[in-house]
Amino acid sequence: GFVDFAGSTIVHGTGGAVALAAVLIVGARTGRFPLGMPPQKINGSNLPLAMLGGIILWFGWIGFNGGSALELNHTVPHIISNTLLAAGAGLVTSLLVSWILLGYPEATMPLNGSLAGLVAITASCFAVSEIAALIIGAVGGGLVIPAEKLLEKFKIDDAVGAVPVHLFAGVWGTIAVGIFGDPVLLNTGLGRWEQIGVQVAGTLISTGSAFTLAFLLLSALNRIRPLRVRMEEERLGLNITEHRATTEIIDLLIAMEHQQKTGDVSEDVPVEPFTEVGQIAERYNRVLARVRETLQENEEARNILADAFQRVHAEQARAESLLLNILPPAVADQLKENRGTIAHSFSEVTVMFADIVGFTRFADRYRAESVVSMLNRVFSIFDELVDEYNLEKIKTIGDAYLVVGGLPGPTPDHAINVARFALEIMERIQRFRINRSERLELRVGINTGPAVAGVIGTKKFIYDIWGDSVNLASRLESHGLPGEIQISASTAQQLSSRFIVEPRGPIEIKGKGLIETFLLKGLRPTASEPDFA
Repeated sequence: GFVDFAGSTIVHGTGGAVALAAVLIVGARTGRFPLGMPPQKINGSNLPLAMLGGIILWFGWIGFNGGSALELNHTVPHIISNTLLAAGAGLVTSLLVSWILLGYPEATMPLNGSLAGLVAITASCFAVSEIAALIIGAVGGGLVIPAEKLLEKFKIDDAVGAVPVHLFAGVWGTIAVGIFGDPVLLNTGLGRWEQIGVQVAGTLISTGSAFTLAFLLLSALNRIRPLRVRMEEERLGLNITEHRATTEIIDLLIAMEHQQKTGDVSEDVPVEPFTEVGQIAERYNRVLARVRETLQENEEARNILADAFQRVHAEQARAESLLLNILPPAVADQLKENRGTIAHSFSEVTVMFADIVGFTRFADRYRAESVVSMLNRVFSIFDELVDEYNLEKIKTIGDAYLVVGGLPGPTPDHAINVARFALEIMERIQRFRINRSERLELRVGINTGPAVAGVIGTKKFIYDIWGDSVNLASRLESHGLPGEIQISASTAQQLSSRFIVEPRGPIEIKGKGLIETFLLKGLRPTASEPDFA
């Protein structure tokens, strides 16, 4: 009892179902559904030509539906009139629906709306009245925009509206046979509701089977050979990538795109004589010539500025490097900001003096170059370790090296950092030998206490440190033992839990009297490495 006179389901519903399967597998065109933005419409290249094709299809439908009678008899005029009435109703209805839903008459809607009306009437054109044909075509045309919006909601990209026109309108047209068809002409022996049920079941089974089979086959083919073209082919267009079919306007656009991508405007674009595109290209080449002149002028000016900037930058970097070799970065920043007197008071820092034992005798026996070279090698190693242990080198005085922990920024483990630094320079100095029988030795003094630091002078200025804690550290070094690290009681108190500290006993220090001193021997085996960051 299923009736589908010329193929609303068998032809168009099947085609729409296969089209739906194909677009699901191939996916949306690039730029159709940008992330976080509404769907972007991709317009066709030639709307008048598309409309002409639609009108030609109307004439084709006359033969399609009329020819399905299989003979030229009295039913053919009725079939043709119903076909054209449905096409017109679909055209007008789709235009009105687009105006209502979109707020403007969408230009492509009359095309797809008329085709949807034709698809809808195809199943029942022989068995319905003219009024029913108008209704069937109008509903088919009215379904186009809602169907397109439904596809967009699920990000399904149907480039030409095959699914709304053929699947949706085809299903509707097949069901409409049961609603509007003349039972006598249908000649199925079924009642109205029975006929509707058969039509619904028939169209769903047919389109569902077509979709399932097409989806499975296309999925298998897609695994063997991808159905979607490569990104570059999609960007250029299949006319060019598959058929090498170009036009003057395409050639011009390709040349302009190449210039846009590469930035190379050294050559003119090709000019096709005696054509509108050629006139555009000729004008564009005049613009290119002026651009090249401007670019040349700008390049010359840029080279002059770049050379001057490079010289200024080099001098600035040199000055910055020299300043940072003299001052801590934070202090250098204050000095550059002209903050006046730069002075800081610290409640607790750890001061270390290191002196090369017997260096005066060594300096008297060797050439000046050898003496300076030796000092430079030793103190360069010390300088590297200063950064490693997050300390601040203050200055060198002859063969004495002054370093402080806990300034210019507070460091909780300043005493530990200085102690580790002292132990490492003691180990490093043993690698230096004056000759085969003589090697260098250090005498080190460390004290922990308050101090004041700041920048002194306007010429050859330095970042210096003062206070009784500094004086005591200096005395501990000068009264120390060769190859030993002598520390004060305040420093020993902070180090005793992590370092091996041995009492040396009280010693007489000028201006201080008897001072209890200790010798730092090394790190306890269980002590863990601190974080110097």
